[in-house]
Amino acid sequence: MFEAAKLGACPQQFPNLEAAIGYIAGTATQAGEVRPWVRNVETKVFLIIGGRVQPQTGVRQ
Repeated sequence: MFEAAKLGACPQQFPNLEAAIGYIAGTATQAGEVRPWVRNVETKVFLIIGGRVQPQTGVRQ
């Protein structure tokens, strides 16, 4: 299960990563505003912040 959020909306849950990425795709980022993000609900690891994939070095998947 994955959770995603974008500017002006509450976080929503998705059954897979592809659906979560599709939800934030094309979301603009603005200085000083909340960035779109995707995280794994089970591990609480953020995978994408501000539309950029986060490095997972040393983090158990």
